[in-house]
Amino acid sequence: MFDWFWNGWVGTTSIDGSSSASSVPEMDAASGTLAIAVVLAALVLAWEIKRRRARN
Repeated sequence: MFDWFWNGWVGTTSIDGSSSASSVPEMDAASGTLAIAVVLAALVLAWEIKRRRARN
């Protein structure tokens, strides 16, 4: 009944009912750590800019 909805999330469903899994890119620890560092650096920069504007 909801094949039209789940086909977009799970993959395509064939006539016999089997489905194919979609591939998802993996993220290793080094890339994850770098991504977290970038987000934290952006937050610190925004906080510092806000602090300096409030001081003047």
